[in-house]
Amino acid sequence: MNWTLLAIAALFIGPFLIWRARRNAQPVFDAEQMSESALWGYFLILVGAWGLLSLFANPSDLFFLVMMVAAVLALFAKLRGYKAKGNERPLPDWAAFGFSNALVLAAIGLGKTFVIEPMQIPSSSMRPGLVVGDFILINKFAYGVRIPFLNEAVVPVGKPQRGDVVVFRYPMDTRLNYIKRVIGIPGDSVEYHNKLLTINGVKVDSVPVAEYRYSDGAEGSIQAVRMRETLDGKGHDTLNVPGAPTLVPPGVQDFPGREEFCKHDETGFSCTVPAGKYMMLGDNRDNSNDGRYWGFVPDNHLAGKAFLIWMNLGELGRIGTKIN
Repeated sequence: MNWTLLAIAALFIGPFLIWRARRNAQPVFDAEQMSESALWGYFLILVGAWGLLSLFANPSDLFFLVMMVAAVLALFAKLRGYKAKGNERPLPDWAAFGFSNALVLAAIGLGKTFVIEPMQIPSSSMRPGLVVGDFILINKFAYGVRIPFLNEAVVPVGKPQRGDVVVFRYPMDTRLNYIKRVIGIPGDSVEYHNKLLTINGVKVDSVPVAEYRYSDGAEGSIQAVRMRETLDGKGHDTLNVPGAPTLVPPGVQDFPGREEFCKHDETGFSCTVPAGKYMMLGDNRDNSNDGRYWGFVPDNHLAGKAFLIWMNLGELGRIGTKIN
């Protein structure tokens, strides 16, 4: 589905609905009297603007900005002398929209920006724990209260720990949100050679537990081995595809700190994680675009910690599953 075209369509339909409402509407003096046509028109404009602006900035920041528009309209209307009810002069539709929706939209925007954010899993990089079609919840408060756009923590709460499943802004394109598992924290020496993970000189336990087959679009059916990995005393499952390379050297990008902190070859990679940054890998180790290819995730790219699958329309049994 082309979301950009839908956003453009919303930006055309929204003003049309408002124009039609103005042609047919009687003067209103209370926000509650706003016509449904105009109401939907303004909502479509907000949705369309959010969709188009998402081409240029991270959608999470833009959502906060768009949801606050109604509050700004209500404030501007107040400054112009309008009230939510009992006006002596007709109330403009934009002011009625602001008065009617400011609190609800602001609450949604603040909640999604600072408390909990939903996300849909788009790829198989975190199998077997997370699959395509999972809708998950992210604890935005886990790693501090952050300023939108700057994403700097103004209220420190916690730091990512090894084994956390984290949503973050993709370092190569911060408009995109990625989800991976924290493998290395600042100061760690991380090695992944011949599909064996070592952290600070200690081999991470990983044992096969079952066969695992899944379908992945054009690649068709993939046969893998489900591995039980124990990291800092906490267990989670990863996948190993027999015969697949640990690393494809031509795919390694020229990321900041590559020459200083990392070494790559056909058997894998080794990196020392710099201060203020983290090393992330996908659980589907042989089918994941992760830190081995594009380097480290800075602290100001963190979005939050994934903690729950709240919906999967294709597999209802996954609803309510905690993310380990």
